[in-house]
Amino acid sequence: MEIMLISNINCKYGDKIIYKDFNINFDDNKINCIIGKSGCGKTTLLNYISEILLKENRKISYVFQSDSLIPWKNINNNLKIVVKKYLRGKELDNKVDITLGLVGLSEFKYYYPYQLSGGMKQRVNLARALVGDPEIILMDEPFKSLDIKCKKDMMKIIKKLNSEKKTTIILVTHDKEEILDLADSVFLLGERPVKILDKAKEKNIEDIIEKII
Repeated sequence: MEIMLISNINCKYGDKIIYKDFNINFDDNKINCIIGKSGCGKTTLLNYISEILLKENRKISYVFQSDSLIPWKNINNNLKIVVKKYLRGKELDNKVDITLGLVGLSEFKYYYPYQLSGGMKQRVNLARALVGDPEIILMDEPFKSLDIKCKKDMMKIIKKLNSEKKTTIILVTHDKEEILDLADSVFLLGERPVKILDKAKEKNIEDIIEKII
């Protein structure tokens, strides 16, 4: 089953038209990858999707390229702020502890962002996205600053989340390994105004990757 996430997108910067009457369908409960050359408008598209879903009151999380942690709050409180409207007391503490355990950062619970490496901050960023049990996660090159082992661990978490909780994931990436390991469907964007140049599922995904990698 497909869901229409966005339709009739129009966007321009100055005189340059980026999107004109653009439409796209994503597979619900699957991992959807958006690929294309740098600067083709992938992040712009994610931002539009985010705005539309928020207006529809969908439960979403957004994992950015760089961390968006609150510098004056420790890691524990960076996560708590996401779900404190829904959980209280011990239930809230347990939820944060479980989520930090998922990303391998339990022992850093009371550290502040400035005390963490770039890769660790990105793992906290991912934990903050997961702690609220979103139905949709938007991800903009989320594994970019991670080392190989950490990246593989995070990819396993994403696959498990999608498999067990049927979370819909929309992932922007340039990384061939991420696409092959994670994607259920792939959309290749390009040209101006942006168009879907190609799309593929499962066995056909490797063919589409060769057009940009």
